[in-house]
Amino acid sequence: MKEVLDSRFLITSPKTRRRSRGPARSWPRSGRGAAEFSHGRGRGGLNTVCQKAGHDEARSRFRSLEHAGLEFVPLDPSLAREAGLIKCAHRDIPTSDCIIAATALRLGALVVSDDPHFSKIRGLRTTWI
Repeated sequence: MKEVLDSRFLITSPKTRRRSRGPARSWPRSGRGAAEFSHGRGRGGLNTVCQKAGHDEARSRFRSLEHAGLEFVPLDPSLAREAGLIKCAHRDIPTSDCIIAATALRLGALVVSDDPHFSKIRGLRTTWI
């Protein structure tokens, strides 16, 4: 089964990142992984890594996942529409997480996150490392 990686993966504790490297490495070989990276002002994504650890660290983390072979799903108009409908139904969920949810629903995938608000979205399944 495919999994969509929430950008919280980038900002989680070093201990959790070390534990998660095994599954992350297996995703490219199995064709199971896709990733989301928010550039907004929220808690996740490259923006937060950049603010906390600097530009070089954000680029390094992105390149390492890119180099590992994770699939990056482009935000096309259809996916944006689905994310917008999720946002309309769940105004308290950040837009970037609505995009993650729409991507996972499109792919029939699990969302890899420990963020509890994903449980509010009907039909969406989550897992954490």
